[in-house]
Formats: sequence, structure tokens, C-alpha cells
Amino acid sequence: MSGPGTSRLVATGLRWLDLAVRLAVIAFMLAPAVVIVLLSFSGEPGLRFPPRSWGTRHYRAVIDDPTWMDAIMTSIAIAVPVAIICILIGVPAAYALQRTKLPFKGLWMFLGLAPIVIPGVAYAIAVYAFFVQAGFIGFRPALIALNVALAIPFVILIVGAAISRLPVELELVAMSLGASRTRAVVGITFRLLAPAILVSAVFCFVTAFDEATFINFVGGPGVRTLPKVVFDSLRFNLDPAITAIATVLMGATGVLLACAAWIRRTHLD
Repeated sequence: MSGPGTSRLVATGLRWLDLAVRLAVIAFMLAPAVVIVLLSFSGEPGLRFPPRSWGTRHYRAVIDDPTWMDAIMTSIAIAVPVAIICILIGVPAAYALQRTKLPFKGLWMFLGLAPIVIPGVAYAIAVYAFFVQAGFIGFRPALIALNVALAIPFVILIVGAAISRLPVELELVAMSLGASRTRAVVGITFRLLAPAILVSAVFCFVTAFDEATFINFVGGPGVRTLPKVVFDSLRFNLDPAITAIATVLMGATGVLLACAAWIRRTHLD
């Protein structure tokens, strides 16, 4: 026979079970990262967990090895133009999708978001076949264009959501006071969208910098980004320095995403 006491007991048990499941999921997700960070400060030449000595030898190895530094610079050289191009294309595209009577708007939206809608394996095979036929394997401008396609959905989604929250009357008032449509859009709407544009640029940069799937298909031997060098190291010689690289990547990505979240929370919500 159930009563108020039994109901409270069941509710308490369910809350504790929910808390235990949440903690287990968090621990499962964080455990690999914690292991990598600890291994990065190992003073041993190989990978042993837990480390028996501590030091910064793996970080010094990254700094002293030109392979790692060249890979970092290659990733930056791809990620920076990707972020810039995504903003230049994505912001007007998001505005057109939100504020204009664009024909076939649903189709254009699908095409813009296709890289995150189509299954990754199918998309990678299609991209590889196209790059082989076009002779684009290892061609850096083509790799930048590919990363733009992969990252631009973030601009369309983030900036598009910000535009949908801006009153269209702001532009109408400016135009009624003599401003042209272009001046009203650029001077008012785009200025108010600056935080959303910055957040989407961060996401685009991180997406291009960390891209590790397509670069192994179409990067060729001549373009070695940081994720590709890490992947090659895992396959061939398991350089312990990858733990230092992984730690720096996780830290830098976390800082950038935290900054983006702070901008979104303080300026967009």
C-alpha cells in the first residue's frame, strides 16, 4: 500500500539515481581528458599511466620539433581565411534567409546546412571522389573552400537566430529618416549583430583548425595540419608529444568556446 511517505521515498530515489547517472556520464566524458593532461606532464620518454616522474619534456619536444610547429602554422593559415570567408558569405546569406523574400528559401537553407545534415561518411566519400576527379588533392585553396562549406552552417544558424530577434522596425525607421536600405542594414542591423558575428567566427575558426576527418582524405602528403600530424603520429610512431599537443588543443578550444559562450550570454540573450 502506497502513501505520501512511499512517494517521497521513490522521488528521492529517482533524484539520486538521476544525479548518479549524470555524474557517471560526466566522469566518462572527462576521464580521457584527465588522463591526457596527466600524461602530458610525464617525465618519462614513453606513455605510461600513471606517470612515475613529472616534467615538461613533451612540451619542450613540441617546441623543438619543427614538424609540430609547421603543422600548427598550417592549421592557422587555413583556419583564419576560413573564418573570414565564412563571415563574408554567411552573414549576408543569413540576412537574406531571414529578412528577404528569397525564392526557394527552404532549398537554400538546406544547402547551407547540408554539411551538418548529410551523414559525415557519405559526405567525405563524395568530397574525396570530387577532389580526385578535379585534381584538388592537396590543393590548399580547395581545402579552404571545403572547410568554409563545413563551417558556414554555424554562421547561418548563429547569425540567423540573432537576426530573427532584431525588430525589423529599426531598419524601417532609419529608412524613413532618409537612410538607404544598404546603409540601414550595415549601419544598424550588422552593427547590432557584431557579437553574434564574433561568436560564429570563433566557431568557424575552431571547426577549421580542429578538422581531422576530411584532411586525411583530401589533404595529400603536402598539406599537414595539426590534426593530420597527430593522426599520423598515432598510426605510425605514437610520439608521446601528442599528449602535450592534445592538452594545448583542448585548453585553447575550451578558452575560445568559453569566450564565445560569454559573448553570447552577455550580448545576445
